[in-house]
Amino acid sequence: MQNEVAQDVTKELTRFQRYTGSLMDNALNTGTKVLIVIILFFIGRFIINGIRKLVRKSLERSKVDNGNIGFIDATVKVILYLLLIGLLAGYFGIETASIVALLGSAGLTIGLAFQGSLSNFAGGMLILLTKPFRINDFIKVSGIEAEGTVDEIGMFYTRLKTVDNRSIVIPNSVLSNTTVTNLTFYDVRKLEIIVSVSYGSDIDKVKNVLKELLEGENYVIRSKEMQIFVNSLASSGIEIGMRFYVKKSEYWTSRWKCLENIKKAFDENGIDIPFNQLDVHIENPGS
Repeated sequence: MQNEVAQDVTKELTRFQRYTGSLMDNALNTGTKVLIVIILFFIGRFIINGIRKLVRKSLERSKVDNGNIGFIDATVKVILYLLLIGLLAGYFGIETASIVALLGSAGLTIGLAFQGSLSNFAGGMLILLTKPFRINDFIKVSGIEAEGTVDEIGMFYTRLKTVDNRSIVIPNSVLSNTTVTNLTFYDVRKLEIIVSVSYGSDIDKVKNVLKELLEGENYVIRSKEMQIFVNSLASSGIEIGMRFYVKKSEYWTSRWKCLENIKKAFDENGIDIPFNQLDVHIENPGS
């Protein structure tokens, strides 16, 4: 009887030892995995911070608004951490396919709810990457016939300041899907002015007067080509064209000053500027 009891006790002790041994092995394996995951997390965190710094520096060099930089930084941070968590979850044996499916369905729902805002956001990202225009550039947007100086480039909207000090807010999706003319993209601009003279004027004299005028103006860039030509033989006079280059910052002041000086030069040299006229011939039926 005592032998049987001793055998039973021995069996139970053996089972207990095996059970505790398996628990210790599992605990060691789990602890090792946890330790590895913690190490991988900190490595991934270091890489994520490095990527964020590169993105911020790139945006700062592009002179992006600070608010937009913070928004982009937060978006990049969330995306990278989601990828990191998904990779670490796969290391523990969690099905990453289910995680991806869950995130995909959530993203689809959010995308349908904020379709317009997301298209504006995508347009803003495209503008920031391709840089068709920057702050303080003067642009003209076709289709909506809007033009002005770029005052702010937001993630969803771009703000223009018109010449008469009005503010125009344009969705980025519109700007990324239409033709935008950047009038101040280059450091210099070609200025074209068309003036009319009467048919009785000496064309060579007119061209010489205009040439002397341009050669005496400080705003004209003489290292680039200047053109003076007959543009058209209009109904009320001869149209003379002038093309020359000026600094982009002096475009309008140069145009206004040039027009004023042309009128003065024509007056000094007896050159007539025609205006629309109507000749009426009256016939007397009884004569």
